[in-house]
Order: sequence, then structure tokens, then C-alpha cells
Amino acid sequence: MEWKSKWIWDNSGEHPRNQWSCFRRTFTTPSDYESVTISISADTKYTLYLNGELIGSGPVRGWQSEWHYDQYELTNLNKGNNVISVLVNHYGMSTMHYIEGRGGLIAQLDFYERGQVAHQLITDEKWKTANHDGFIKETVKMSNCLSWSEIYDARLFSEEWTQLVFDDSFWDQAIVIGSCGMEPWKKLIPRDIPHLTDEVTYPKNVRSLKEVTPIPQHFSIDLKPTFFPDEYDNNSGKIMQGYVVTEIHSEDAQEGVMTLTFDPHAEAKWEFSVNGKEYKTKNGKYENIKLQKGSNLLIVDVGGFFHEPIIHLAFDLPEKITVKAPFSQSNARFIAMGPFYRTTQLQIGYPVEKSIPLDEEYVQMKDVKSLSELESFKKWAKEIPNEHVCTDHVALLSMFKKDIKTHSLPFQHQNMVLPNQSFTYVEPMENGDTEYLIDFGKEYLGHIEFEVEASKGTVFDFFLFESIHQDGRIEHTFSLNNSLRYVAKEGRQVYRSFIPRGFRFMMLTIRNLNAPCKIHSVKVNVTTFPTGNVGGFSSSDYLLNKIWDISKHTIRMCAQDTIIDCPAYEQALWTGDSYNISLMNYYAFGNYDLVKRCLRLISKSVYRSPLPESHVPSGWQNVLTAWSILWVMSCREYYRYTADQEFIEEVYPELKLTIERFKGFLNKDGLIEISAWNMLDWAPMDTNHTIVTHQNALLVDALRQTAYLSSVLGEVEDEKEFLLMADELKQAINMHLWDDTEKVYIDSIHEDGALSNVHSIQTNLVVYLTDCAEGERRGIVEDYIVNPPEDFVHIKSPFVLFFYYQALMNVGKNEMVLDNIRDIYGYMLEHDATTCWEGWELIEGDFSRSHCHAWSAAPTYVFGVLFLGVKPLEPGFKKVSISPNLNGLKWIKGSVPIPQGKIDIYCKDLGDYIDLQITLPDEVEVEIETSKNTRVKVNGKEFVSDTNNMFLITAN
Repeated sequence: MEWKSKWIWDNSGEHPRNQWSCFRRTFTTPSDYESVTISISADTKYTLYLNGELIGSGPVRGWQSEWHYDQYELTNLNKGNNVISVLVNHYGMSTMHYIEGRGGLIAQLDFYERGQVAHQLITDEKWKTANHDGFIKETVKMSNCLSWSEIYDARLFSEEWTQLVFDDSFWDQAIVIGSCGMEPWKKLIPRDIPHLTDEVTYPKNVRSLKEVTPIPQHFSIDLKPTFFPDEYDNNSGKIMQGYVVTEIHSEDAQEGVMTLTFDPHAEAKWEFSVNGKEYKTKNGKYENIKLQKGSNLLIVDVGGFFHEPIIHLAFDLPEKITVKAPFSQSNARFIAMGPFYRTTQLQIGYPVEKSIPLDEEYVQMKDVKSLSELESFKKWAKEIPNEHVCTDHVALLSMFKKDIKTHSLPFQHQNMVLPNQSFTYVEPMENGDTEYLIDFGKEYLGHIEFEVEASKGTVFDFFLFESIHQDGRIEHTFSLNNSLRYVAKEGRQVYRSFIPRGFRFMMLTIRNLNAPCKIHSVKVNVTTFPTGNVGGFSSSDYLLNKIWDISKHTIRMCAQDTIIDCPAYEQALWTGDSYNISLMNYYAFGNYDLVKRCLRLISKSVYRSPLPESHVPSGWQNVLTAWSILWVMSCREYYRYTADQEFIEEVYPELKLTIERFKGFLNKDGLIEISAWNMLDWAPMDTNHTIVTHQNALLVDALRQTAYLSSVLGEVEDEKEFLLMADELKQAINMHLWDDTEKVYIDSIHEDGALSNVHSIQTNLVVYLTDCAEGERRGIVEDYIVNPPEDFVHIKSPFVLFFYYQALMNVGKNEMVLDNIRDIYGYMLEHDATTCWEGWELIEGDFSRSHCHAWSAAPTYVFGVLFLGVKPLEPGFKKVSISPNLNGLKWIKGSVPIPQGKIDIYCKDLGDYIDLQITLPDEVEVEIETSKNTRVKVNGKEFVSDTNNMFLITAN
């Protein structure tokens, strides 16, 4: 389309922190038009209204250089006056699915007559704008990966602002910041996938009612703007040396407890001192402290390695305290001392400095015990702005609390979760806050929506999580602030959260309840990639059926504007994860457009980093070597399942560039030697080195796959070069990475040249799957896979299980695959899983970190291949192999999506013969393969095989 509109913004600046800006434009509908379309985009997220009605939100994630816009056809215009209203939330910092650009909005209404644009309404200085005061900016991020948590005060801003009747005469005029094509949005491109769903889903039940009191005081302090000013990235590897200091004022001497909490991913000292007394603590631990009357000096050592430099301080004392920043002439509550040293280390393929210098003054300040001693370090003092300090951290208030009493739960308390006109009547508790535990029955990702009737100032805190143990213990991911606070206005009111969240359980705590309130409804508007429920599997084995169900639901909740790893913690497109997830998705849903979108986004990261990045588009710039290679292999698999040659032509320059970049990392022995994140599994493999076996082996296969795509495109010379590289790399692996004494492929070569003495199933599994092991070595490795030695490192994540299952199926060990699936996924089901866990033993005492993780949904792929036996023989399923296998079951049935539609299969053991029913599109040619000496009837006719026990049929 041709953009006439300008980018506009308000006076909040280029990078406002957690900014919520309202924009409005009233207009009169032309009399001579046939249809009208609005095109719109914003940085970071917009929500669009027409005459008060919600139209949609966006845009989808992308690189700023190719920023996406959305289009909507507007069908409910008034004949006279109308108003377009847009709420823009600009993050002001990067996340793991957004790179900070700058605040901006662009929109254009095109009125069509006879197929031509007859009238236009553009964004310009005629638009009105105001800050949405209802959103509280002094909040904290939902995790180190996501944006800010949502705190909304309905008392502070008129909800009529989207309505035509609203008077915006006191609002400011919008500021034109540039034309379409301005930096950082060099190019606006249309949305490349459909809009996500909006499915109303109600909870299953209210599980408990408690009376609680939260920890009395807490402070969550965002240190990044102070220690890393003007840095808007989300990079891990932030190293700093410094302190956070405050004066604690106490009316009387008192004793109590204090907690210091960091992001669990931090490598921090966990040290603080109160009036010179030193404490060494850990996440969530209560430390006993003594305060003297008057001033007390608190010094927190914040030196260390961080992904997100945020600290949380919580106090449970008999009397409230006040905190004041030393040396401050303002009302600041904390100061930062430092940074005495700071740096950000990027893992993108180049060596990083492992030896961090220890600043002398930083060490000296460790001995400070009083304000007078602090004076000599005053030159390092910087006030931490109060807007960077949150005292409404809902997750902390929900975790650090006291249960006063568990109350009975009469049925009227279930009314809030029922889709009818009933309500739950809530009376104030005698001594504390009202806490409901609500179970949605499954994990979902979506927008929370609720309707309440309450008095002004009543606080509704929603804390969301994924898992509860049998004994009632909640699994708290301490780095996940999955929450929402809503402060009520007077009367009956409805609120729909602007930020979608992933969760199963909801803790609803009602605070400041001075008069009874009514909860009419609580629900979630589930958002996911729109798709038909095409793939399916069921059988005579109930456990396998349940495993299929939770696997498929996992994939669906992780299908958003890209494939994402998990709905709750990260919502990130991880490059390596997407390899497995794509294959699972092909068998569960057939969302080819979504996979293509992911592969395209990943391809663009080679213009920022030496290799495709570990997750994109992200403010955390990072290379995970195996993930880079898996992107190459994903492109080959995408072509295999879709025959989309046009897309391969599009990304071929990036594929070829990736191979060229890998050539630059070859060492004198012909092996890949790279300083990056060289992991494969959440297991103690010896891969924290520059020469790692599994990624060399993966690259061999990726080179072969790229050579194949070169042949498809007629790039003959490239094909020859890539095959030669693959052969030479395979030889180097077998020359340098095989331990002939131990008869095993080693995990790595250390920097001093020593061979790793760690042997892992994972390394040998990858070497086997990539056909890098031949002859006697192949037989040895195959035995390792089938009979894993006790002293080997064993698999610790469902991600690697995906490859393990492939290897076992290759050697005909189907029963081992099914035994492992029943064991691993059966354990999840035993512990109330409705989606697949990221792994096990990731957090001490917890089942998993993420309880809905798409890399773990391997059964959707395995059952499609192992039971239904459907594989493309030619790209795009023009010719397909079907080899159903009951694997000891009485019957199986299922459907596999293909580009032409789907293949339906029913297979049953009738004793004398196997009854096989197949339905498929007319244009698909099929080869059926069955076990030898097995009598089979296909669609009612006797199966007669050729000498290879195969039979060629067509749909007709």
C-alpha cells in the first residue's frame, strides 16, 4: 500500500519507560464510499478501538528494519461522526521478543469507491494524545524475558476516552516525528499471518478460600537504568560491581526478618549488611535482623553477573520503617554506589574475557559500617529514581505471606467461575485479605477478563502460576512475576488485561476490602494461532491417548505470532526449539505459514550476528551454536513437508551466508572452534569449550541438507562445495573426536588440547543420527543408544528425547520408545500435568521450571511416525509413505495434516488380519508398507504387496 500517514508520538520522549499513551481522532464519514480499511502499526504494542468497540491489537513481533502493520476492514461506522482511539504501550526497553526502537504510532484509513481510494484519514498533528494515568509505571518486569507487569488504577483515568462522547479538548496535539520509512522502521510490511484467536475460557473451579496477610513492606529496585544508563538491550552477561544503600529509619529498636531476592539466573554474592553486621543469604531466605532506634545503614552488595539487574527487598517487622537515600536532597529512597566496574559480554561466537578485574574501591567499601565511613565514597553515589522502585510487586506479596486461616467453601463461591448471571458475594475478612485459589483446569495463554462490583479503592491482585504439588505447595519461579493488579473505581466494572499471560492456576487476593463486593465472572480470553483441529491420535491405550492430548495442547498454547518456547516464562522464539516444534506441529496442526514466519525471522539475524541467533527477534543478542545449525536443517525439513521452493529461494542467500560464516570458524584440524553458548541439554555434558563434538556432527548433516536445497535451486557448484565440506568435517570428527582407548565419541576438546573425559549419550546420539559414525564405530554407538552405560551422562530434557526417539525408531526399538514415553510423560500426568514440562530436576524440589514447553511435545511427532507411519516421500506429500504399526495395541486411528488436506487412518487387529482404512486427497500418491507375513485388508480389499512388501495405491 502507499502510506501517506506520518509517524506520530507524544511528549514522553523516544524511550519512555513503560509508557501508556492514548491517541484519538474524530472524523465524519464520507457519503460516497463502499468500504473502508484501516492500516495501523505502533512501537511497541497498540490496541485499536472504533467508537469504543475493541477492533484488534498488534503488531506481530519482528525486526525494526521490516516492521509489520495490520489491516482491518471497518464495517460499523456511524453515518455521521466517528472516533478512532488507539492505546499504545511502549516498553522503553528490549525483551526476548522485542528490540527497543522508539515510541511511535502510524495509522491510515482508506475509503474505497469502485476499487479506488477516494478519501483518506492519516495520522498527523491533528490527532489528540494524553498519557493514560490509569497504568502505573512504577512496576517491575514479568520476568527477565518479558515486558512490564500490569498495574491498573481505574480511579485515575476515564474509561470513556475511547467513546465518541468523550471531550478531548484538554488533550495535547500529537507530535509528527517522521514519514513512513523513517528510522528505526525502515520498511513497513503487511502482517504475514492471520490474527490470533480470542476464545473465552472459564475456570473449572475455585479450589480454596483463605485469609492471609502479605509481608508488610517490600521494595523491588530496577538497577539497570542506573548501572547501565542509556542501554536498552536485554542482554545477559551484564557484569557490574557496586552497592545499593539506604538509611532505614525505625521509630524504636525492633527485631524482625528481611529477604533479599535476585533473579535466580544471577551469579551474585547474596550479601548485605545492617549497621555493619554482615549476612550471606540466598533467594527467598528469611534473615533475622535487628534495627536500632533511629537511623540504620543497609548496604547490599550487587556485584555479580546478571541477566536482569533487579533486586527485591522485603521486611517483616513489628513496626513499619521508612527508607531514605543517604546524601540525597530529594525524596529518593535508595542510592547506588558505583558502578566501580561494568561490562556486557555477548556470546556471539567471539571470545569473551573470563577474568574480571576487581576494583580496589569496590573491595574497600565492603568494610563500610556507618554513614561517616560512607562519606569517603560519596563521589560514587547516584540516586536511584523512585520511578525505578516498585512497592506493589504482586508476586512477592502473593508468595511472602502468612496464612491466617483456611475457610470453608460453600457453593456460592463457585459462582464467579460459572458462565451465567450468578456472582460470588465476598465479605471482608476479620484480620486479613481474602485469597481465592482458582483452577482453570489446563494451562492457557490469554488475556484475563473479570467483572466485579466493588467500592472505590478495593484492590484485586491476580497472581498466576503453573503447578501445585499434591501437598498444596505452589511452584514459584522466583524470576517470574506473572501478575496483574487492578484498583477498583466505584460500582460495577469490567476489565480485560492488555498483556496476555500463560498460566493454569490463579491466586486472586482481594485487599483493602472495606465493604462487601461481588465477583460476577473471572475468565481468560485465550489467544493462539488460528488453526483447524486437523491432527489427531487415539488408540486402545488410554495413557498414550492422554499423552497425545497434553502434547497437542502444549503445541497449541505455544503457537502464537511465532512458535514460542513457553507461555508463562519467556514467550520467545528459540531457534533450536523451533526445529523440533516445527516437526511436531506438522503432525499436530500443519501450521506451515507459522513455521515459515519463524524461519524467515531467524534468517534476518545473520545481519546482526555472525551466525543465526539463539532466539529472535530479541534484545538478548546471543549465538547458541547447535541452534544456528538446526535452523539450516529446519529449512530443509520445511521444504520436505511443503515443497515451498519460493521460500527456499528467498532464504537461500542467508543459508549460504551461514555456511560461509561457519567456514570462518574452522580450525587447523578442520573442526568448528567457536566461543559461543555450546550447550545441547540441561545435563552435565562437558560442552563449555570451543571445540564441541555434537555441533560439529550436526553441521555435517546441515551441510548435506543445504547441498540438497542447492540442487533443488540448480546451484550445482554450491552443492559440490557443501558436500565436500561435509565429507571433510566428518573425517575430522572421526580423526580428532573419537577416543580409541575408551571406544567413544568425546564431548569436547579442552582449550589446553586435552580430550574430554566426559562421555554422554547426547554426543554419541547426535554422531549416530548424522551418520558420522561408520563401520565398527557405528555398531558401538548404536549399542550405547540401546543400552546406555551407567557412567555416561544421561538425557535430562524432553528436547533431546526427541532425537533419542528418532534413533531408537531407526534401529527398530519401538518398544523402548513407548516404554520411555509412558515413563516420562506418565510421570507428568501422575502429577497433574495438562501440558508437557520443559524438563525435570531443573529446580531443586520442583517438577520443572516451565510446565508448558513446546520442545517437550515429541509424542505428536512420534505417534504420527511410529503408529500412523506417515512420511513424505516427495516434497509436499505429493507422494507419501504410510506404514501403520499397532505396536502391540488393539487399534489405532488418527489424522495427519498435509498441504493438500489430511490423511485419515484407522487400523485394527481383527485376529485373522489387520483392517486398515485410509482416506486421503485425490492428488496424493501413496505407498503402503506393512510387516512381513501379515495379512492386511486396505479399505476392505486384500493387500497384495510387491517383493519389497510395499503396495502402491492412489486415492481412487
